[in-house]
Amino acid sequence: MIKATRVKIVYFNYLYDLYGASIGSTIKGVKLMEALQHCGHEVKIYWRKDQPGNNGVANGKAPSRQLLKKHFDRFLHEPNQLFSNLRYVREENQILHAEKPDLIISRLDVYMLSAVLLAKRLNLPLVLEVDSPEVYEFRKFSTRYWRLPFLLETIEAYNIRQADACITVSQKLAEFFHKPGFSDGQMHVISNGADLSKFNPEISGAEVRAKYGLENAVVIGFIGSFHFWHGIENLITLIQAALAQEARVKFLLVGDGGPMKPHMQKFVAENNLQNQVILTGHIPHDEVGRYIAAMDIVLAPYPPLEFFYYSPVKIYEYMACGKPVLSSRLGQIAEVVQDGVNGFISAPGDNADYTRKLARLIQDAELRTRVGREAYRTIAAQHTWQKKAEAWSLICEQAVRKHRRVV
Repeated sequence: MIKATRVKIVYFNYLYDLYGASIGSTIKGVKLMEALQHCGHEVKIYWRKDQPGNNGVANGKAPSRQLLKKHFDRFLHEPNQLFSNLRYVREENQILHAEKPDLIISRLDVYMLSAVLLAKRLNLPLVLEVDSPEVYEFRKFSTRYWRLPFLLETIEAYNIRQADACITVSQKLAEFFHKPGFSDGQMHVISNGADLSKFNPEISGAEVRAKYGLENAVVIGFIGSFHFWHGIENLITLIQAALAQEARVKFLLVGDGGPMKPHMQKFVAENNLQNQVILTGHIPHDEVGRYIAAMDIVLAPYPPLEFFYYSPVKIYEYMACGKPVLSSRLGQIAEVVQDGVNGFISAPGDNADYTRKLARLIQDAELRTRVGREAYRTIAAQHTWQKKAEAWSLICEQAVRKHRRVV
C-alpha cells in the first residue's frame, strides 16, 4: 500500500461572476478544496478573474470606456483575452514563488495558458479541473465575437495534453475530450457531490414554511437560475397540472437570474398565482438547505439537450436533504437517480409522465418518505464532497509522485 503524500496545492480558478451565473461551479470549487484540506493537504485558492461590480460594470470601469467597449469589443475580445495571459503569467509566477507548492490545480477556461506555461517552466505537476466544454460553449453561445479559426481548440488541446491529469465531472464530458493524441489514462471522471453539514434530513424547514405560509401545504420546490437549460417551460407545465389536481399544493422557487425569470414572473402574475407560486429571489447558499428542508418534493425538469454533460450540484443537495427528486433522464443524472427507488426520472420533455409521477408523490406521503430516505443513503454512501476529494487526492498524489520520479 502506498503511503499518502501530503501535498501543498495552489488552485487557480478563472470563473467570472462567481456568485452570479457561475455560483454552482464556485460552490464546487470551494467545497472540493475544503475537502482536500480535510484529506491532509494544504490548499491555497486564487480566484483569478476580475468580477462584475454591483452596478454590473466590472471593477467600476468608466462609462466612456464601456461605450468604447460596446462598439469594438466584437473585434478586440480575442486579442484582449490572449494578451491577458501575460498578466496572469506575471501574477501567478509571483504567487507560485511565494507559495512554493508541490502541485497546481487549474480550472480549464477559454484562452487561458498561464497555468500550463508556468507548470512547465517551474517543473510543477498540473492537474486540470475540466468541468465543462469551454470552447464548445463559447462558440455556441458567444457568437458576437470575432475569432480566429481553430485557435481556441488548439489552446484547449495544448492544456489537456500538457497536464499530468485531467478530472472531469461526467463520462459524457470525458468522452467529448477523448480525441486522438490524448493519453488514455489522462482523463478521470469524478462527479460533483454535496456537503452533508449543510444539506441533510435533520435540517428544519419550519421557519421557511412559516415565513411563506406553507405550514399546511404540500410544497413542491425548485432551486436554480431561470435559464433556458433548466426547463422553465416544463416547470410551468407541472405547476399548472399540479394546481389543477390538488388544492393543498404550493410551489417554492428558489433562485434568481436567467433570461426565463421574467417569463415565470409574467406567468405567475397573469394567472394570479402569487399565493400558490412563491418566488424567493436570491438566497445565500449557506441558507439553501433550510429551503430544501421546507419542500416535500423537488424538481429538476431539464428539457431535451443535445449535449448534457453536467453533474448538477442541486440534484445531490436535494437528495442529501432526504427529498424525493423528480428529474429528467439525462446524462449522469440517470447514474445517480434510480427511478422509483431513490427518486423519479422521466424522459426530458415527457410532461405526461412527469405529471403522473408528480401526482403520485403529492398523494402519497409514505412514498415521499421512503424515496427520500433512500436518496439520503445514496448521497451519504457515495456522493459527499469528502468522498469526491478522496478520489481527487489519489490522483493529485499520483501526479506528484510521478513528476518527482521523472524530474
